Amino acid sequence: MMTLEQLPPKGVKREQAILALGKEEANGELLFQLVNTEKGKCKTAAQKALAQLEYGPAAPLWAKLVKGKWMGSNIMSDACSDCVSEQIAPVILKTLSQLLDEGDTKPLEIEQLNFCFHLMVGKASPKMLEVYRFLAENTQRIAQLKRTPVYSNDDCTSWWITDGLRIWDATPKEKEKIPAVVLTASLIRNPDERLQALADELNERYGDSWIIPAFMKAIITQPKEQVYETYSPLLDTPQKDYLFHALGMLHYRCYPEGWTYERLGPDGMIALIFWGHYSYGSYDTRFMIERYVDLDERWLFDLAKDPEGRKPTVTWQTYNRGGVLYGSYDEMFISLLPRKVENPELKRVLRDYFHIRSEKVRVEESITVYKDAAERFGD
Repeated sequence: MMTLEQLPPKGVKREQAILALGKEEANGELLFQLVNTEKGKCKTAAQKALAQLEYGPAAPLWAKLVKGKWMGSNIMSDACSDCVSEQIAPVILKTLSQLLDEGDTKPLEIEQLNFCFHLMVGKASPKMLEVYRFLAENTQRIAQLKRTPVYSNDDCTSWWITDGLRIWDATPKEKEKIPAVVLTASLIRNPDERLQALADELNERYGDSWIIPAFMKAIITQPKEQVYETYSPLLDTPQKDYLFHALGMLHYRCYPEGWTYERLGPDGMIALIFWGHYSYGSYDTRFMIERYVDLDERWLFDLAKDPEGRKPTVTWQTYNRGGVLYGSYDEMFISLLPRKVENPELKRVLRDYFHIRSEKVRVEESITVYKDAAERFGD
């Protein structure tokens, strides 16, 4: 446990040292003191660190912040503590209810709606679980929402939850997936047993898009062989489209040979979400969630079947890689593949699949999906 005297005297080093205090519950009292004595970025760092802890005396602070501008999302979005969650959940529930009532009659400014979603991620307290249940009960109202323009010539056909999760043809069928996608992101951020149980509960009660978080829960928590045996039979059913949305939040991170820059982490499959939003000159609530997972190789053989067939649109993918083919099944697929495939049979299957797809699907010169495939799997 660090003492006040051990902190660097000022600047970035002090800010980073304060943030690090949020890793140990024993630092709650010190951080609470810093929240009341620090200023500027160091005060913000103390609030962010304290939000990570189960420190009861800070409860009034969270209740105050969530009622302020941006709902305190720059402080509390990346926190999972029950102390924060229980204080802010009633405000989120009330705000969502009011926004849906408003959205029933006119186009909605969705910024505050997204602040609510951003704040929910990873939180699993009893009151926050009720917020998820409220969203599940009101999925069809969310599906029918229309939004107001955010820039000149905005045709309002796109929709986003975060900077990294957005769709470009916001049909009701796609918008109804939003609550399930938020719960899926929550499980990636924090696979708390209560969130796992909720994913199964909502999937059993409502079905449809709620299989997305249930599938992600299985990927994160169960042996890869068990996940494949349970869920791969659904590839022959209409539910397969929902599975692809969960797979679209996975990414095989690998670096080219001779990579000389800093690595974010070792090569391997990660569940990946870019969360939060950015408004120039106002706020920046963005952060990245990643969690290492494993995927049975049999999925890759299954996904490479029927290259001549029509592929479904996979809208809710994590976008961070330029040159994307928006909503593309093939983009989802190639993001699951390592740069070098060791299995020669799989490499042959992939080469044939992407060769046929590249001839069948006509895309702009800037689209890199099939260029990447040719580089990886071509002769």
